[in-house]
Amino acid sequence: MNEEVLASREAVSRRRALALGGSIGLGGMLAAFGMNSVEAATPNPTSVDAQIKALLKGSGTCTTTPELTQGPYWFDVDSIRSDIRDGRPGMPLVLAFKVLDITGCTTAGQGTPIPNSVVEIWHCDAGGAYSGFESGQAGRPGNGSGTMSSGSYSKGDQEASPTDDGTYLRGAQVANADGIVKFTTLHPGWYPGRTVHIHLKVHLNKKSVLTSQVFFNEKVNSAVYATTPYKSRTGRATFNSGDSIFKKSGVVSSAKLNSGYLGAINLGVDV
Repeated sequence: MNEEVLASREAVSRRRALALGGSIGLGGMLAAFGMNSVEAATPNPTSVDAQIKALLKGSGTCTTTPELTQGPYWFDVDSIRSDIRDGRPGMPLVLAFKVLDITGCTTAGQGTPIPNSVVEIWHCDAGGAYSGFESGQAGRPGNGSGTMSSGSYSKGDQEASPTDDGTYLRGAQVANADGIVKFTTLHPGWYPGRTVHIHLKVHLNKKSVLTSQVFFNEKVNSAVYATTPYKSRTGRATFNSGDSIFKKSGVVSSAKLNSGYLGAINLGVDV
């Protein structure tokens, strides 16, 4: 590992230690899994949970989620937290995933929930910027730097080298007994050449068993982009229909909340 990479990783570690006070280790999360910050910030978490279950019923329950490119901006933040906003402006989004083992599953059946699986997500902010790469994003740093992740929930995946110590809109959650994780985040912005998307990984026993992306209905995107701060950016030219990576099966089921949106999707893995 060269000095530049070491310096950037040390900066990220300092950033986590100083600013992500809500982050805890994987062991602590498994021992104390209960009300998370999504629920604590929601006036009626029971109602939100009921909506999540309803949305998940409309998502494929016996379908293998396709592997999609990791992209150039992943690095191992190694942070278990449900609220990943870090004060960034934008439309609130409660995003839920249910991890299912679809081994031996028939089209008429359902996969088996995988408790304690780890779902990690990362995405750009309302302005189209990724944390860790604000100073180097225009150059699109490639799919990895040659370094390998070695965190508590991921080991051996190739990382990119961040150019700054930001970690906003990045984090992971441990699935509950029903295989469900929930994040409080923001609706992603856009950047040239790609439709609106969120990157994800599913980890089991420190191994990544799925790397993929999820997408949004264009009606939802249009509604969000008519609001502040999104509406200050114009010129979006790539939509779901014109994105080479887009998969219809990866569109999250959405519902409007009093403040923001709720999205949910099943993630089928063959383990």
